[in-house]
Amino acid sequence: MRVLVVTYPTPKDIRQILPLQEHDYVIAVDQAVMALYKQRIKIDLAVGDFDSLSNHSMLTQLNVVRLNPVKDVTDTHQALVEASKIEHDELYLLGGIGGERIEHFMVHTMFFSEFPKMIIKDEHSTLYVLDQGVHEIQTEGYVSFFAYPKGVLSLSGFKYDLTNYRLSTYDPLCISNEVSGKGLVHVHEGKILVVISKKI
Repeated sequence: MRVLVVTYPTPKDIRQILPLQEHDYVIAVDQAVMALYKQRIKIDLAVGDFDSLSNHSMLTQLNVVRLNPVKDVTDTHQALVEASKIEHDELYLLGGIGGERIEHFMVHTMFFSEFPKMIIKDEHSTLYVLDQGVHEIQTEGYVSFFAYPKGVLSLSGFKYDLTNYRLSTYDPLCISNEVSGKGLVHVHEGKILVVISKKI
């Protein structure tokens, strides 16, 4: 089963970026309740303090985890905690990239340390973390690699290949690469954060 945590900024057409399956478990974070209602997507659980939700009557027919506005976690973080309590094969965070509060997106990338198998997606980008091993990447978009927090990687089948490169936390060398053949990423040590962005 897949667990989909949907947060703000919410993709305008979730089905377009991730076709829904019958047994998906959908968690709406705060104002994403309204966005999912407009897209006619079922909500299995709503999580948040709902300070950004204008119509609270929408919550009356839902399972709700209501948070105190004065708290030490973000609504999205608590939603991911709730997601981790459900037995699942895949965990997606849909949305939460960009927006007016860019600090929230920065925090979302930190959540990979607690939820390492999570995939973050919106209309333009996909983010996930690679463990040690050989991984294939297929995309026509730009591919960037960042240390999480450090790693050694080799790239083959890319516009810019690398061999046993030690990538440190603040090293920007691996930004905006492109697949030119069979894109293989060999993570020799550590973990690597992958960011795939569509070409506009």
